[in-house]
Amino acid sequence: MTIDLSNLPQQIRLAVGERTVITLPSYADSGNTWSASCLRGHGVARVSIELGEHSSIPDTRGPAMPDTRGDGTTEPPPLMLVPERAVVSGLAVGEADWRLVLSRSFGVAPVAASHEIRIIVLAA
Repeated sequence: MTIDLSNLPQQIRLAVGERTVITLPSYADSGNTWSASCLRGHGVARVSIELGEHSSIPDTRGPAMPDTRGDGTTEPPPLMLVPERAVVSGLAVGEADWRLVLSRSFGVAPVAASHEIRIIVLAA
């Protein structure tokens, strides 16, 4: 699996009390989720991983079709991709380094992607 992280920022500048949102690459059915950890500058910024809005990727399967077995069931509803996003909040003036990691939270699997961001928080 090749993961393109070129759209993720290397550095973010924001004011104390300000927040910004970074949409993270999403890979449906991979079992991987994003996590964030502070490497340096604890207390300067907070990065939390949240679910974003539904993806605008069109569903090419069409509407759910009745099951031809005649038992009254239908196919499951279309898959709705919900991308993850990193929400960055400025807490105190200073600099912090954070690492975003895409990996499985279960079993033993290699890290699928890793990205570091320097967060610079300025006075409001």
